[in-house]
Amino acid sequence: MLVFALTEATLSSGAAVLSIAHRGGSLYAPENTIAAFTNSRAITDLMETDSQITSDGKFVIMHDLTVDRTTDGTGAIVSQTLAQLKSYDAGSWFSAKYIGERIPTMEEMITNTLPYSIPFIEAKAGGAAAYVAEFQRLNVVTNIIFQSFDWNFLSQVHALEPNLKLCALGSGTMTAASLISITNAGARLVSWAGANVTTNELNLAHSMDLKLYVWTINSGAEITNFINMGVDGIVSDDPWTVRGVPPPIVIITNPPPAPTYLGDRLIAYWKMDDGLANTFATVVTDSKSTNYATFVRPDGLSHWISGSNAKLGGSLQLAGLNAYANILSNANFNINTNELSFSTWVKLEQLPAQLAGSFGAIFDSTTDCYVLYLDKVNNELRFKITDTAGHAARPGIAAAFLQTGQWLHLAAVYNGNAGNAGRATIYLNGALMDTHIGNDSTPGTGLTANVKTGQVASIGREGPTGGNGFSGMVDDFAIWKRALTQTEIQNIYNGGQIGQSLGDLMIQPTNLLTITSIKQTPPGVHLEINFQNLGPWSSFQLRRATNIAGPYFPIPSLVPVVLGGGNYRFNYSPTNTVGEFYRVEGL
Repeated sequence: MLVFALTEATLSSGAAVLSIAHRGGSLYAPENTIAAFTNSRAITDLMETDSQITSDGKFVIMHDLTVDRTTDGTGAIVSQTLAQLKSYDAGSWFSAKYIGERIPTMEEMITNTLPYSIPFIEAKAGGAAAYVAEFQRLNVVTNIIFQSFDWNFLSQVHALEPNLKLCALGSGTMTAASLISITNAGARLVSWAGANVTTNELNLAHSMDLKLYVWTINSGAEITNFINMGVDGIVSDDPWTVRGVPPPIVIITNPPPAPTYLGDRLIAYWKMDDGLANTFATVVTDSKSTNYATFVRPDGLSHWISGSNAKLGGSLQLAGLNAYANILSNANFNINTNELSFSTWVKLEQLPAQLAGSFGAIFDSTTDCYVLYLDKVNNELRFKITDTAGHAARPGIAAAFLQTGQWLHLAAVYNGNAGNAGRATIYLNGALMDTHIGNDSTPGTGLTANVKTGQVASIGREGPTGGNGFSGMVDDFAIWKRALTQTEIQNIYNGGQIGQSLGDLMIQPTNLLTITSIKQTPPGVHLEINFQNLGPWSSFQLRRATNIAGPYFPIPSLVPVVLGGGNYRFNYSPTNTVGEFYRVEGL
């Protein structure tokens, strides 16, 4: 099955940095399956995967030693036959779209990857001689790259088959001595943990004529950093971002019902407009009427901003421990679900590295249930989510993408229903900047439980009794107990760019709430305004205007008649002598 000979020119592939799909690109399809390999092979230079061996001596593709995490089966791979393993479903855990996906053999992985991209196979179990024999049987010795953390194992493989291209995996401190050991093992490629790679390690590897890949990099900011650094390849669950092309639609496990409108499951929304009526207001009003915040300003200044310096109407200027807002503790902040989203506009006065202390608390609490903050040590603006199991993720926006003195839109999303591991993401100005799959301490697993309870937070400080104040402006801050979609986040950002607040966007027309007819009964006296509700609303108000463009004002004390089947009717007697236009608003 000789498809092509793997050469140095092939490894360049015309791209400055190779896009290497980790486990086939596991952010968008069930890892290490044919579906994943075929899904990403057109945009991937190298297809990273893992090989195990069965009880009857067959090579199969799977990362773990057992089938428990990614199939509906149980038990160790080495104790089961190929036939047994093939009976398991390896796709439904990720999405119903992949029901019936099977554990592939190594041969199936190779034949479904070549010639589109190069199989980049890591040995998880099995002996050197068995692998070499299999590659020779398939006639792919010169068509693949074989990798391992065990450099002695690579040396054994090289002695048996010198034509097989080898890659040494590593992490921790990279030294000249370690690279000499890698070279002596017959490897000319190095794949190193990205957290341990700087320009120094890259230059060291290149000085010894070794190509250097980094693993596993999923943050858009980190990907950009390594591309600029000049590494030779990036191993990522998101090879589309490495390649610089739009990714496919993310498929998640058991997706919840599609969000109906922006106000769906909104639990708190601070417009920051209180200072427009009173420049020394001490209450930050929540539009949901349940989560009022007390504005504390020991310096005695106003700190309410309006006019051209504000973002959307009015804004709140925070000044470390001299001006912050304490949010009254209540049960609304115990999310009681495994989904959560933030949206807010901020104007930074300092970048993370310029902080006097370790952190700058934008929305924070000492319990760290769900927070937004500047992190000096990591030089990022971060979102941290902690679940009831104590697992946490901290996706971040690198300081290189942040600016002071201008309004930035931040959004953060926790989706414990995404895949089997859960996902935390952070966005800047509508663009996805970083994704963490699973618990940061055990990436790829364990971030699926409900949001941790006990949140007592402040805006601009680490809770009412904590420190780490934030200096800058904040506006239009909202929290949902669901996962916003990227389209919703983009719409919020786009709306803000033309002066539309979240409140404005939430009353935009929707086909989930429509006026079906308007009748005069009797003619010229009363109106029957019939409408249908296909959304989640349970109460409604009728608004009227004398111009189709508005503004629309609510008609007080008017309650609709319930007709059944989601249908309602307002009985209304106009008092104006001019023509009127109507809207129905769900509350």
